[in-house]
This record gives sequence, structure tokens and C-alpha cells, in this order.
Amino acid sequence: MASFILRRLMLQIFVLFGLSLLTFILMFYLPGDPAASLAVSSGSALSRDTVEMFRERWGLDRPFHEQYLTYVGNILRGNLGMSLATNRPIVDELRMFFPATLELALAAGLIAFVAGVPAGIMSAVWRNSWIDHTVRVISLFGVSMPIFWVAILCLYLFYFQLGWFPAAQRIGLTMSPPPTVTGLYTVDSIFAGDWRLLRVSIHHLILPSALLAFSAVGLIARITRGSMLEVLSTDYVRTARAKGLPQISVLFRHALRNAMIPTMTALGLLIGSLLSGAVLTETIFAWPGIGRFAVQSIFALDRPVVIAVTLLIGVVYSFVNLGVDIIVAYLDPRVTY
Repeated sequence: MASFILRRLMLQIFVLFGLSLLTFILMFYLPGDPAASLAVSSGSALSRDTVEMFRERWGLDRPFHEQYLTYVGNILRGNLGMSLATNRPIVDELRMFFPATLELALAAGLIAFVAGVPAGIMSAVWRNSWIDHTVRVISLFGVSMPIFWVAILCLYLFYFQLGWFPAAQRIGLTMSPPPTVTGLYTVDSIFAGDWRLLRVSIHHLILPSALLAFSAVGLIARITRGSMLEVLSTDYVRTARAKGLPQISVLFRHALRNAMIPTMTALGLLIGSLLSGAVLTETIFAWPGIGRFAVQSIFALDRPVVIAVTLLIGVVYSFVNLGVDIIVAYLDPRVTY
């Protein structure tokens, strides 16, 4: 296992290199002139001299290979560059926006796991019963419904009509965030011992994370159901039942561990997709996350930020997949790498 982890970490270098190159090529040949956008956003008069000044200042007048080699050299020194739109270090921008998306994605993944796995188990145990049909209908509804439509519906019902949850932001507008340790407001509130801020943070987190987990719950439930049905029909489970073991022991000591392997694989991929695909949720709930930040950077033709966000998501995906492989090996000792 140690050699496998080391090999995977070494391969990440080539993965990130290819990812950065591909993203740089796409951004380089994307229609539009970043220098002109910079001139407009800075309030300068849009003239040929002004655009050339911005192009020279940010190195946009150099050939592709020079720009890319300069960027790779900066990355190797731990410098992701400056944002063309805000003129701030990109590392500071990512440090500001990524924890919000991470907190949202982890909460959504936890909800998807806690709700989806029991639903899939019950659906498999009581196959073709009303419980099974209900879970399958809810799963189909969750997978097929557009997230923006469900978000608007949830806001109308739970915020406008019932007033149960706030509509936007991570905490109240009149409250100050906790001292930054991890960037996750719920965790930092615990470190600061501010229990009121913890309650407010959780209250603001529930609705967007539940919405983000809505489609994931259906997928996890369907995968768990199919995997449980397959495991429950195996010989060793029938043998355990023939020995007279209680049903709960057969399910949780014999069947569930093997059935969780496909579920954990799907959950790991979902966490990665939640980190990169929370754009609509962050936009609707005004959540200051990295997805919303990336979309704004694309519109502003902020090439260094887009590439940095892409690399960050690639790193997260790689480490999530590595973690899933380790968990699968723990669940099934027969698995070798």
C-alpha cells in the first residue's frame, strides 16, 4: 500500500502538468482580449495604447511558450500569480473562497451518505415493497430534477413562506466571521468557543448543502440498493442465514461491508464533483465559494485564476480518488494494488 500511494503521488506531477497545459491552451486561444477587459474594468479609456500597456504589463504580448514556461516556473516556486481582475495574489483569493466550497461540499456529502445509504439498504431488504418503490421514486426525482428549479422552489417554501432558513451568505450580515484557522466557519466557531456563531453557521449551511446533496442522495441510494441486492444473493450470506444468525447481523456484519465498496467509490467521485460543480447553488444562495469565483473569472477573462482553480480542482480530485482507493482496500483486504 505504501508503494502504491507513493506511485500515485508521483503520477500526480504528470497529471497536473497535462492539466495545466491543456487549460493554458484553451484559455490562450479563447475569443476575447484580456487586456481590453482589464482596461475597461480599471476605468481607463479604451484605446489602442491603453490596451497595449496592459498587455505588456501582464506579459500578454509574449508568445504562448514563453507565457506557459513563465507560469510553470512560478508554480514550481509556489507562486500562482496575480489575478488580472483584482490585482491580488491568487493564493489569497483561493484561501478566501475555497474553504466555503469545501464546507458546503463536505456537508452535502455527509447528508448524501447519511440519507442515501440507509435508504438503499431498506430498499434492497424490502425489495418490491412500498418502501422500495418510494425510495426509487424519490431517487429518480432527485437525479432528474434541475438543481436551479429545486433551489428556487426551496427558497420560496423554506425562506419566503415558512421562514425556517436564511436565503444567502454563510452567516448573518451583522455578524463577524470567527478567527480563521481552517476557513470552515463551523469548525472555526468550535475552536473559538463561539456556540452562537456555530448555530448560525449550521443554520445557514443546512439549506444549500441539502439542496446540493439532493441529486447525490438518489444516486447513492440506487448504487447501495443494487450492490446490496447483489451481495444478499451470494452464497456466504445464504450460509449465514442458514446458520440462524439474526437478520441485523447478516446485514451489517456480512453484507454491508462488501456492499459499501461501490458506494464509497461513487461517494468519492461525488465529493470531487460537488467541489467543482456547486456553481448554481453558490450563485443562487450567494455563497462565496470557488465555483462562483471561477465563473466570474471566466467572464472577466482572468486567465491565471481560471488555470489556478482548474489545477486546484484537479489536485482535489486526485487526492479524493487516492483516499477512496485506500478505503476500498480497508473494506476488502482481498484488494491489492
